Amino acid sequence: MLTHRTLEEIAAGKAEADLQPPPGPEPDPGRLPGARKGPLPGSVKPQLATLVDEPPAGDGWLHEIKLDGYRIIATIHDGGVALLSRRGRDWTGKFSEVAEALLNLPVRQAVLDGEIVALRPDGTTDFQALQEIIRSGRGKAAVYYLFDLLYCNGYDLGGTPLTERKNLLRALLTRMRPVRENIRFSDHLESGGREVYRHACLLAAEGIVSKLAVAPYEQKRSRNWLKTKCLHRQEMVVGGWTEPGGSRPGFGALLLGYYEGDDLVYAGRVGTGFDRADLRRLNGRLLQLGQDEPPFRNPPSGTEAREVRWVRPELVVEVAFREWTRENILRQAAFKGVREDKAAGEVVKEVVWGGGGVKEETEAFVRARRQPGRAFVAGVQLSNPDKILYPEQNISKLALAEFYAAIADFILPHVIHRPLTLLRCPDGRQEGCFYQKHLGESLPAALRTIPIVEKEGTRDYVVIDDVRGLVSLVQMGVLEIHPWGSRENDLEKSDLLTFDLDPGLEIGWPEVIAGARILRDRLEELGLKSFVKTSGGKGLHLAVPIRPRTAWQEAKDFARAVAGDLVRRRPDLFTAEMKKAKRQERIFIDYLRNDRGATTVAAYSTRARAGAPVSTPIRWDELNRTMTPDRYRVDNLPRRLAALKNDPWPDFFTIRQGVTRTMRRALG
Repeated sequence: MLTHRTLEEIAAGKAEADLQPPPGPEPDPGRLPGARKGPLPGSVKPQLATLVDEPPAGDGWLHEIKLDGYRIIATIHDGGVALLSRRGRDWTGKFSEVAEALLNLPVRQAVLDGEIVALRPDGTTDFQALQEIIRSGRGKAAVYYLFDLLYCNGYDLGGTPLTERKNLLRALLTRMRPVRENIRFSDHLESGGREVYRHACLLAAEGIVSKLAVAPYEQKRSRNWLKTKCLHRQEMVVGGWTEPGGSRPGFGALLLGYYEGDDLVYAGRVGTGFDRADLRRLNGRLLQLGQDEPPFRNPPSGTEAREVRWVRPELVVEVAFREWTRENILRQAAFKGVREDKAAGEVVKEVVWGGGGVKEETEAFVRARRQPGRAFVAGVQLSNPDKILYPEQNISKLALAEFYAAIADFILPHVIHRPLTLLRCPDGRQEGCFYQKHLGESLPAALRTIPIVEKEGTRDYVVIDDVRGLVSLVQMGVLEIHPWGSRENDLEKSDLLTFDLDPGLEIGWPEVIAGARILRDRLEELGLKSFVKTSGGKGLHLAVPIRPRTAWQEAKDFARAVAGDLVRRRPDLFTAEMKKAKRQERIFIDYLRNDRGATTVAAYSTRARAGAPVSTPIRWDELNRTMTPDRYRVDNLPRRLAALKNDPWPDFFTIRQGVTRTMRRALG
């Protein structure tokens, strides 16, 4: 059965050269079926995959992780290397470190097919980061994933079955010395395509490419290669732009289209996903392309055409989006990067072969209604919907509201009917964020307050009941939601114990994982089942649901005893000391989250950190070195949730357990 670990190993793409070369003679391409002796080809057109709405069923297919980078054909000949883009442009200079590394491949001549990418720490690919690598000249950060071998040492392998070509490629890579981490083998799975696809989406990958195992290499788009995307993405041609608003530099949005024959068809606009450098850089190019007339066959009209400046249709960008509307307009598009490797005239609307579109389960976002200067999400009016809350990703208030509306079924059970402490960032995560427990201002209609007695007197706390309340928090600029560990109908009894594992500066991620498992095992010995989630920060949170029978002081004392017990057992790994000087080389077990009024960031809440990470529940068997604390973010969490068959915390709300005298005695 397919496991997350198996697919994660493929996504991480460990260099095949790290493996010991197999015993036996050097691989001989001439022995492969279909190999033909012949000269090195002068040029090669890459084989392209056909988009489908679901992976092929049955045996005979190899399923690879879909990579998000630049397609590159590499030619090795006479001690030199040439790297050519999809359009045949020579990009050897852009990726000179990759070219240099390929010289270590044990071949005299070869033509290789693959994708150059930039990797995030979690193993997923980042197209915008790749563009920054190209612009900055930091080519060492680029990684070349090889997935095909078309020619080797005097033999044309185009007619050789794919499985044989990949086996030879792998064999050559295992003999590559010295080891070069920027050359990797794009591995595959042969299990059921649907299962591979679902797990790829769970891991927030772009999707998968399924290739017919026995097929030859075809230098054209083919149905022997099929791609299935977790979310829609495609190239679009820029035909105009709008003036920016507020302090935003450059432009407001790009007007996009695709070609039908010789006509450019208007397909909507994209105004999110740009950072400030993108806005300035693209604005310079747009100014050079200006023209008086719209390039579209069907240009927008009315209010949508106000303050639009038209450009010659030469610039190609890639966008991610939720779906096509019935009017053939992109919905919820986000900029991903400029495509220097594709000509504008090649951009057509990518049609799904086989009927249907991407599954509705991956299109869970709630639609927004727009009016000038405001928008409505889940019935809640947003003022300043275009205000940027996460400047690094250019995530607007509207985009964040739509995100929460989309994941409402997941987050609401963890936050409704509980007093909330809120981290508000009205001007964005980098501009004056502050925690707020008591709201003295007038509240949106979907929010309510409950009185809670404190030392200083009775104060009002915010409570939400539904998705309207959730979106109303976004309207207030809330970027983190911190609920109490008790519900409003029984405030003085805890129903949730939380252990926050906060690593010191000298503690690595493997030690955090080990610490979480040690804590889980100790809780199980005591008779308590725990659930784990990423923090969205540096560490992990363990949540222990309990029956609401334990008073706050008892809950805190028990959590302190658990922490003390682990410190005694593993003083080399854990500390319960709050002083930072005591925590540099250990994991701080923060048990203080279990006091009256203390809170922890909610499951599925965003964090006010760069990257827009989300504190995300995971299964224990998903916890490994690639599952970093900030793996899931606003931009990729919907893919994971759409692919889930079962809740990663399946019995979190139904389990019946509690703190007992026997447990307390066992802790001493």
